[in-house]
Amino acid sequence: MEIAIFNAILYIGAVLIYWRNRRKIDAGFVLLSTFAAIAVACVFNYAMSPSEWNLQWWPFIYLFVVCLLFFRPYFFDSDLVSQKLLVTNKKTLRYFANFYIICALVATYYLLPQAIENVRSGEWSVLRNELYQEGIQLYKGQVERIAMILAGYLRPLAIVLLFYFLTLPKKKAAWLITLAASITLPIFLTAINTASRGLLVNFAITSFLGYIIFRRKISKPIRRIAGVFAGILLVVFLVYSLAVTVSRFGADDQGSSLISYFGHSMLTFNYGIADSIHTYLNGEHFFGWFYDKVGMAQYGGIDHLKLGTHFGTAFFTFVGAWYLDFGPIGTFLIALFLPMIFAGIFRYKRILDIADVYIYLFYLDYLVMGVFVYGRGYGLGWLIVFMVYGFLKFLK
Repeated sequence: MEIAIFNAILYIGAVLIYWRNRRKIDAGFVLLSTFAAIAVACVFNYAMSPSEWNLQWWPFIYLFVVCLLFFRPYFFDSDLVSQKLLVTNKKTLRYFANFYIICALVATYYLLPQAIENVRSGEWSVLRNELYQEGIQLYKGQVERIAMILAGYLRPLAIVLLFYFLTLPKKKAAWLITLAASITLPIFLTAINTASRGLLVNFAITSFLGYIIFRRKISKPIRRIAGVFAGILLVVFLVYSLAVTVSRFGADDQGSSLISYFGHSMLTFNYGIADSIHTYLNGEHFFGWFYDKVGMAQYGGIDHLKLGTHFGTAFFTFVGAWYLDFGPIGTFLIALFLPMIFAGIFRYKRILDIADVYIYLFYLDYLVMGVFVYGRGYGLGWLIVFMVYGFLKFLK
């Protein structure tokens, strides 16, 4: 028990030190607070089932140090991001936003009928089991498939554009509402069609982080409207989340299931990966899509017997994902040098553009959601993000 408490104290201490130096809710504070909250949840989860975990001290110390190394680009005043932003191609960005709206509306058209049927049935447990058994077909045709892929991968950029346009003096209210709805509806309908809570947690966090970037430049009336809109979405999410939880775990176990859901990733890294792994994937987890295309995949997933791991289907943090691929030394070196690349894009420049802010939000979202897990082949998302980044630079 004391090992889990020690882990929580590490992150809580980091939050307190950061707050003492900054005294403001910015990106760094949100990042550290998220990990601190999950660390506390891990304590409660451990207390519920201590016999399931055989924890050691060093994995938690290693995880904390490596996380701080990855977090480095955000240990500065995040308000500077919007202050340094200079946009010279507003018209082109509006065209891009319109393109996203079209993709999102097409995706909504295809997702809505199935979502209505799922809400009427309320069989969330059955629906989730079908997903695990690969029984759910998210799209049936190429138009639907392309629209959903574009709506998904371009959503972070659409969130950046939405909050940027909210900072402009001249606003088209109907168009902004349409853009906001286009960002919200596809992800919510996808969550309903897969009985997922994680998708909505991800969306809520990404949206809040986008707001954090631009909040100082958004007028108070707009902030109040955004707060009301966020409050409505939060209520809808809570109702939906409780329905899914009760359906999947029962009314009596919903509290413990939520603690287990949010409070096991760090425990799993400690006891599940770091304690026993002896063989590494050498990039196959991150580049899974590439390994499959060229026929180089040796594992085709996570083979616990070959790797020496034993975490099943549990979360294991983004550090655990790197650890599976490259082990303790390789992961430490990545944590040392990779953040330098991102810092060079958005932290040390005197002037930023939308592409830079897009990368700022992408990496921040990657770290915050990394408190949970990343599945095999998530490097494809990175490739698409940097392709969009290059395209935005070209437009500029």
